[in-house]
Amino acid sequence: MSGSRPLPMAVTGGHYIGAMLAGLDEIDWSAYEGAYGPATDTPDILRAMADSDPETAREGSYEFHSSIWHQGSVFPVTVVAAPFLVELATTPGVRGRDRHLITLGMLTDPEQSNGADQPTVRDVIASHSDTLASQLADADPEVRAAAVYALSRCGPHTLPTLRGRWAVESDPAVRAALLLGLAHHDGPMNVGLWRTVAATETCPVPSAAALAYAKAGVPLPPETVSAMADSFASGEWRTPWSEGAALDETLTRLDAGSADALVAAMLTSSGPPAVRVRLAWAMLTRFRESRSAPVALLPRLRALLADPDGEVVAAAVQAAEHAGEAASAVAGELARIAASGLSAAPRPTDDPFFRHTTGGLAVYPEPANSALTVLVRLGDPRWRDPALAAWAAGYWLSADPLLDQYMPEFDPIALDGVRRRINALLAAEVPGNPITEAVLALVGWGPAAAPAVPEVLAALPAATAAAPLALAAIGIATDEVVAALRRAGDTRAGHALWRLTGDPEPLVAAAAEMLDRRPLHYMYFELGYVADAGPAAASLLPRLRPALTGVAGQTGPERQAQLAAALVVWRATGDAAAVLPTVEAVLRAADDPAWEAASLVAEMAPAGAELLPLLRERLENQSAPVDAARALWRHGVDPAELLDPLLTAAAAPHGDTRAVALLVEMGATAAAPRLTELAEQDERVARHGFWADTVWQDEKLRRELRAAVAALS
Repeated sequence: MSGSRPLPMAVTGGHYIGAMLAGLDEIDWSAYEGAYGPATDTPDILRAMADSDPETAREGSYEFHSSIWHQGSVFPVTVVAAPFLVELATTPGVRGRDRHLITLGMLTDPEQSNGADQPTVRDVIASHSDTLASQLADADPEVRAAAVYALSRCGPHTLPTLRGRWAVESDPAVRAALLLGLAHHDGPMNVGLWRTVAATETCPVPSAAALAYAKAGVPLPPETVSAMADSFASGEWRTPWSEGAALDETLTRLDAGSADALVAAMLTSSGPPAVRVRLAWAMLTRFRESRSAPVALLPRLRALLADPDGEVVAAAVQAAEHAGEAASAVAGELARIAASGLSAAPRPTDDPFFRHTTGGLAVYPEPANSALTVLVRLGDPRWRDPALAAWAAGYWLSADPLLDQYMPEFDPIALDGVRRRINALLAAEVPGNPITEAVLALVGWGPAAAPAVPEVLAALPAATAAAPLALAAIGIATDEVVAALRRAGDTRAGHALWRLTGDPEPLVAAAAEMLDRRPLHYMYFELGYVADAGPAAASLLPRLRPALTGVAGQTGPERQAQLAAALVVWRATGDAAAVLPTVEAVLRAADDPAWEAASLVAEMAPAGAELLPLLRERLENQSAPVDAARALWRHGVDPAELLDPLLTAAAAPHGDTRAVALLVEMGATAAAPRLTELAEQDERVARHGFWADTVWQDEKLRRELRAAVAALS
């Protein structure tokens, strides 16, 4: 336990005697921390959970999961509250006993619960194994199944009890739970039992056997696959032994051959369309975990894309989006589905927010829109015809921002379509969001988009942020372009003028005007533009120097504004002494925005050498290791000292490609073996980020890893 206080008598184990929750008020709950500080509300929460009123009991359970066990974290109060939860879970008449038993099981599982007190919580719950075991004979099969889970998680000493219950239990759902409880302790020693019950027992026991095989890493016996597929097709089976749907985890953990066999068997099952929808989502889950899985299963996915049921097709398209570049194998099917949206009548939306952001445009129907998005991401030219036709029909597409990693290669026909799209939106007086997205589509095409300059100029009043970016990317400084940007008069337009003409005066003037009417912490983004003006921004320094206090701001935006001001001052004057105390304060204060502070120190090298010890500390920080490493390297630190943190960053769940690029820039040849491992492993590296992007981020990372290995070799 975290503190040195002795545990209350109630925590030491045994059975409760007398009134329910006896001894609750004898505990000084203020002495124990919960998610939000001293856990003084714990007695009220536990009593609410025991209340006969369903709404009160539900509210109590909600508060338990919020304050006592918060998002998987346990606290000192969780240790003290655990025996009372055991009592609630095992007292007849208490509502939700099955849910309480599942919570007890999850509290004992280090994959479901975390925190310094988790082992103590586990030991406390395990000390009540006899009480939990009594629930295996409860009249309610849902309570029995949940009790199996809770008891199994208490440790291997429960195995004889579980085996005894297996010999007498008749309910299929409880037997499925028992099978997984036995497998949790016996593992592959039970494969003979799994094979037998898969062929002889009813749903969900064969599903449980499949999950047991998958968890154990043992291939499915061919003779069991059909029964397992029929079991999964009989209904969506959820169990606390799986973090999500059992089919998802089973398919994700199985070897490639077993996964393909199970999918093939489910495709031939006679279940309703909902079965095939679940199957598509299970395939999606496998695609997100394994780089080779999409290639292996895409022939099966093709069948789902051709399904007569629209919901099945929609789920299959979602799976294709998470197949990444392998989805090119079904691009023909996706192109057909993308074009199918044109046959549907435009559907205006009743959502006020959507009407505001899209100008009331009709929504391109799903799954055609998702199929179009995949084609755009693949760079498959078959995105063009349905997208341009949809624009002409007045649709709004979620694939409209054809930029960043979604940007297809330049296409003159597509350019003509974008130009007509902008003109149509302006003529219809649609608000700025769709116009902004159409203009942004031109940024990635750069000078090739020059014929669209008239449309961009016309859109400038509505797309004040996007139009200057597009004009700067196109790179043509005609008198008309320069005059329009001068009239716009904001920092984005000023920055575009600086890029086009080299004249920083409009940028500096726009920043001065903004500083007159807006607090500095609202301007840190704009100040990033201003810093590019270098010494020409000197006239702004009297307004920026007051931010360089040497004391970090209280909020993230305030600290970002301090760093933005420091960047302007540094680039305008080269005066390191003026900015370093504030940079140090921000670097020391918080994770946000430590990476920006480290980046500035890197730019200032060799000035700032006194911050090297602090930068070394930031190497261990998830928000700043790459920028800290770059700063240290720029200050002369041997790349060999930076290898481990950069490799850790490259292998992090967000898949930091900047770490890979820095290793190449440093010439860190010793990194090549580990980079090779990351590139060639089957498990995906990038897992965190926007849900629809992570597979594509992982594949981009893989390409860059392979390129880095080649460069370092």
